[in-house]
Amino acid sequence: MSIALIAGGGVLPAEIARRLSSLQEPGLVLSLGADAEALRPYAGKIIEMRTPSLGRAIREMKSYGADKLIMAGLIPKKLIYCLPLIFDPLSRKVLRGTLHDDHSLLGSIVKACEDEGISVIPYWHILPEFLAPPGKLSSRQPKESELSDVEYGREILKVILPCSFGQGVCVADGSVVAVEAMEGTDGMIARAGGISGRGVVVKMMKPGQDMRYDLPTVGIRTLETMHEAGLTCLAVEAGRTLILEPEKFFELADKYKIAVWGIKNAEKIQS
Repeated sequence: MSIALIAGGGVLPAEIARRLSSLQEPGLVLSLGADAEALRPYAGKIIEMRTPSLGRAIREMKSYGADKLIMAGLIPKKLIYCLPLIFDPLSRKVLRGTLHDDHSLLGSIVKACEDEGISVIPYWHILPEFLAPPGKLSSRQPKESELSDVEYGREILKVILPCSFGQGVCVADGSVVAVEAMEGTDGMIARAGGISGRGVVVKMMKPGQDMRYDLPTVGIRTLETMHEAGLTCLAVEAGRTLILEPEKFFELADKYKIAVWGIKNAEKIQS
């Protein structure tokens, strides 16, 4: 039996596929908004899906002999509103039978796969060095004012994360500027830039969230959007956030003079 990968957009799916291939476990890749050509060298078989179809995905996985599944990459959540009429019957059933918050929606997809004998496994196990460690991560030490805003953002997220509508918040001068919703982290940052033109970004994971899927993730685009928006500090939850392309990421953070900080949920922020 083998591993299948449902691949959304971004660089994460290609890195996962490359790692699986290096472990001599190239498997089935179901591309949904992913760069199929970047994935092709690392896939045993690749299928490009133009629209989400959970029923087809399960059929393809069972036909291929895949009994394990990794889900990774960006699939815009707005699809649940834009394309419901062309979803397959199983996808429509999942959408009708669950709340549309991220955790419930992904949990229902996982359950549908597991009901068919396909277990969903965490991708961070094969990318352990991508997990953010605690403390100062980039060259620049955050300013006291930035750490104060990070602490306030952390307290805000502890309240709103159980609501499951986003994983991030932007704070400037002790005020919440923007909260992440369906537009995603980059959209939130761009919106904050248009309001305050300065501040910090804090990203954390919902307490008790299943770490097999939907880990908070930051990467090159996060820093570029922050730079464009005038935001100067990024705080992520240590051990529960993926930093994509870490070498390039920290080079760019230093270039833009963005302070990156790894926080522990249970600890008060200290410099």
